[in-house]
Amino acid sequence: MPVRLKDIALPVTPVTPATTAAAAFSLFLSDTALFALPVRLAEGDEATYGLVTRGRLTEALAGPNGRDVYAARSVTHLVGAQPVVAQANMPAALIAKSAAEQGTSALTDGVIVMEQGGYVGVVSPAMLLKAVAEENAARARAQQNAQRKMDDIQRQLTRLSESRARTLAFIGHEIRTPLTGIMGVADLLDTQLPPGEPKRLAKTISQSGQHLERLLTDLLDLSRIDAGKLAITKHPIELRQFAVETRDLWLPQFDEKRVSLRIGVATGAEPRIESDAGRLRQILFNLVSNAMKFTDRGQVTVTLATSPSPDGLMLTMRVADTGRGISDADKVRLFEAFEQSESADAFSGSGLGLAIARSLARRLGGEVILSDNPGGGCVFTVALPVIKAGPRLAVENKPEGNAARFDLGEVLLAEDHEASAFVIREALIAAGWRVETVMDAAAAVTRVGQRRYQVILTDVHMPHGGGEAVLRAARMGNGLNMLTPVVAVTADASPERRAACDRAGFSGLIEKPIRPRPLVATLADILISSGQPKRAAGA
Repeated sequence: MPVRLKDIALPVTPVTPATTAAAAFSLFLSDTALFALPVRLAEGDEATYGLVTRGRLTEALAGPNGRDVYAARSVTHLVGAQPVVAQANMPAALIAKSAAEQGTSALTDGVIVMEQGGYVGVVSPAMLLKAVAEENAARARAQQNAQRKMDDIQRQLTRLSESRARTLAFIGHEIRTPLTGIMGVADLLDTQLPPGEPKRLAKTISQSGQHLERLLTDLLDLSRIDAGKLAITKHPIELRQFAVETRDLWLPQFDEKRVSLRIGVATGAEPRIESDAGRLRQILFNLVSNAMKFTDRGQVTVTLATSPSPDGLMLTMRVADTGRGISDADKVRLFEAFEQSESADAFSGSGLGLAIARSLARRLGGEVILSDNPGGGCVFTVALPVIKAGPRLAVENKPEGNAARFDLGEVLLAEDHEASAFVIREALIAAGWRVETVMDAAAAVTRVGQRRYQVILTDVHMPHGGGEAVLRAARMGNGLNMLTPVVAVTADASPERRAACDRAGFSGLIEKPIRPRPLVATLADILISSGQPKRAAGA
């Protein structure tokens, strides 16, 4: 609460105009704390008051012939001009501010305090300044307390966000492992069954598993963004290659829906930029997915462009569709998590795609803007800062030549989840590998010391030591598998887990849920890059 004048007013009894300067001086001598005397200048309903300060009276009496001139005269001759008269409820700080800005006498002579036409008392300059200082100090303490509370709340929110991220990561880990059994077995059935109803059912299971995996990934990404733990890694990006990869990935789905997809790079765009390709791809894919879901006829057009900016270079990704459009009411909330357009159906997703796209764009220093397409539909425009990349190095331009080939040998698989082990084993056997399976780290450590393998796949979390125990056993001394690639298998898809596996020395990492074809391709890439014995293609 602000300090009011009545809170600090002193009830000094006013003197009459008949009071002499000598009598007034006696009053000051009798009360050393008295700074000024109020003087009633007029009586009645229109009573007015003035102030005689101790300083003014003393100076007058101490001057040449001062006592002869003023001592017997009325004190009204020493009343200051234009005294400050204020109402009792007036804030002291407001009076002090007015004195500082307008040069009133409140900070030299004090203030006469009135209430409902009656005299209340006087406030000295010292009391006025003290009240303002105490009020400012109290305000500062209140601000500090509020800031401490805000800091405490922020810390609590951070802890809650981190706790949510850990909980979701745990749930994600627990869900991804059985998803391997669902999606992996469905994929195995799809490759083995002849065309017909069973094959269609297997494909439906696989697609439902993919939808669940996307939802899980979106939830984990959103929690990482909220917790401020989303890592950004910038690398050179070929803009046209980025566009071609996007087109190749989405074209089959657009063809199936009979909607045209056009993707291009604007003329004059920088051919190479530096940014986080994975996050750019995630932003663009979410926007393309959204456009495809709400476009039943016509086309979706994606344009990539760059333009100079005050800070360097700006990348613009524009996704325009000829779909149903979005109402103004939906536009307000569409970028919020779990929000969807009123025209969305039960199969339109979780409502996280656009929220994640905007959050990622802002994490990269940009923004996503929604507008209407003049031809009907919507336009989502992503604008974010990037860096112009230099020309490709010679080592990046080396000819690919013929793909290398190698003989398939024996794989040691350490996996304690039966369904996951089944999917991995069947996929590798179908590709031509021989597979030995163990159910815990202790058994894997024993086999690593007894037999040489072409590659070792080990789940990170297993009884009796986990994947790192298997890795240490393989690398120990000059053992049989000292040079054998050891690949981590995990349902923890976090960047922290991948970094931990890199630090531990794993040759690679395969994330669950495991799909047969990507598993075989990834394992082949790891073996080729590790320098496995090869023979020329066609040999």
